[in-house]
Parts: sequence; C-alpha cells; structure tokens
Amino acid sequence: MKRVALVFIGLAAFGLATLAQALGTPERPIIMLFVPSVKVDVIQEVGPQIAQALSELTGLVIKPVIAADYAAFIEAMITAKGDMFGVPTTDQYARITMENPGVHARLAAVRAGYPYYFASIYALREKGFKSVYDLQGKVWAFASTRSTSGYVIPKKYFDQLGLSFAEEKAVGTHVNALIAVLEGQADFCTGYGSPPLPPDTIAEALKAAGWRWEFGMDPELWLWDRWNNDLYPEGIRGHCRDLRWAIATEVKVYGDIWELVKKVAVVDVVGPMPNDCIAFSAGFPKDLEDRIVEAIKIHIRSPEGYKLWSRPGFYEWYDVAEIDDSFYDSYRKLAGYPVPQR
Repeated sequence: MKRVALVFIGLAAFGLATLAQALGTPERPIIMLFVPSVKVDVIQEVGPQIAQALSELTGLVIKPVIAADYAAFIEAMITAKGDMFGVPTTDQYARITMENPGVHARLAAVRAGYPYYFASIYALREKGFKSVYDLQGKVWAFASTRSTSGYVIPKKYFDQLGLSFAEEKAVGTHVNALIAVLEGQADFCTGYGSPPLPPDTIAEALKAAGWRWEFGMDPELWLWDRWNNDLYPEGIRGHCRDLRWAIATEVKVYGDIWELVKKVAVVDVVGPMPNDCIAFSAGFPKDLEDRIVEAIKIHIRSPEGYKLWSRPGFYEWYDVAEIDDSFYDSYRKLAGYPVPQR
C-alpha cells in the first residue's frame, strides 16, 4: 500500500509539473486581460500587438482578451487558475485583492514621469462652473461605477461635500463620458486627469532645476490663462495630455486639442491615486511571471513598444515601475478599503 501511495504521489507531482510546463503553449495559452476603460476599438487594435510582442520576447503563447466590462474583468481575475495577468485599474485591483489576496501587482504605470494620477472633473467652459459646488443638482456622466477616477474617488469626494445630482449616468468609457458632455447629454463628467506639461522652451530648464508640476497645483497650468480667460499664446503654451487629448487624437470630430481646451474646462481635481498596474492571478508560476515582467519593461522602453503603450485611446503608459501590493495601501485608505495584514 505504501509503495502504491508513493507511486500515486509521484504521478500526481509529475502531472502538476507537466501542467506548469504546459502553461504558455498553444494548448494552454497565458491570458492577458485588458479592461475596456478607454476607447474599446483602440484597445482591440493595440492589445493584440502588445500580447504578440510579449510572446516573441518570452517564447510564451500569450492570448489577449478584452473583458466585457469592469465587473467581468474583476470576476475573471478573482477566479483565474494561475494562468492570467491583466491591466486592472487601481480600484479594480483593490477590489480584486479583497476577494482573492493571491492576486498580486508587479508593475505600476508611469505617465510623464508620475507614478500617480488623479480624477478630473470636466465641464464646458460656457457652463460657467467656478467650483465643485456649482455641480449640485446637475447631470453627471462617468465610465462605470467600478472606475477609480471615473466614479469611486469622485463619488467619495462628492458625498463628503454633501453634493447630489439630478442623474448619474454610467456610459462605458472615459471617452464616452466626455463625449456626453460635448453632446449636451451631461453637465459634467469625471475621468482620468494628467499633469499639464510645460512649454518646450522652458521644459529642460525646469527639469534641470528639479521643478515639476505636482498635485495641488493648477491642473491647467501653462494651458489656460485664467486672468485673461483664454489659451496661453503659442510661444508660452504647454502640452495637454488628459482626457481632452484622447478625444482630440482618437475621435477627432470635436476639433484639435486646443479647440477642446477652449471648450472644456477642468473644474476641480480629486486624488491623488497610485497608477494602475500589471497584476498576476493567484498561483501564477513565478518563473514565467518574471519573464513577462522583464519583457514588459523591455517592450515599453523600445520605440515600437512605447508607441503602443502610450497611445491615446489606449492606457497612455510611458514607462513602468516595479512595485508590490503595498503600493496600493494609500489608495485603500483613501477609498475606505481594508489594508491587508502582511
């Protein structure tokens, strides 16, 4: 009996090892899961190209999958059996790890040198909103109730201020939320914000001096002259890379970026929050995980990879930074989620 038991254990161990080795083959591909948070057709175009590049760099078969919505993404990451990695938003990651603490982050997005981001409140300038209190009783558009910058953190902020609205409209993506404002279907929207970039004429001098925009400064610094209520002149105007930029470069029917900045104001900002991440499902083999992490770093830092990851309408990642789960503790505290005991 003892010999039979040992043989059985040996066969079971061999079977488990075979399964581990088989991950990343055509018969058992690794799933790379994308969240439809920005422009779905762009994600459908860019996602497979990134997955293919990572497959070539790692020698693993990586299959791109776009989740149907925010909830489907969360459910897939929670229930995955060690064969999936994905690109969750900050709030998605926090929610996923509450349900399955085995899910773990390895890389965080870096955008224009910043490891954090924030929510911006966008509205037409013609509305004349001067502060967040002017939004009381208005119509609010956002991507999804599971979106970090679109809903979770702005909702907490509005509740703290005692604000309520005539209607709250979930419209699928950040881009759709701003389109709802442009089309008059909502009075304001919330979505991701990005730091304004300085004019090219002074960018290097500011960098050399160690100065850069930080959260709490004017979110339209170098873009909108509040004294004259107009764009800054071209020679001293900076660069806008927020949700207005995504609309201008991917949708294009609402004018160029400066026409959009003239139309759409940033009423207020909320945050900051740590950037979204690359996370692996519970039980993902560590050796394969390390290969994928290294491949992502190589790919995003290559000219062709940078062009894909940073594309407007996709996720607009400019680089990645190595992190662990504790990177999101500040967000958990901000959102009122439990901080894991480690």
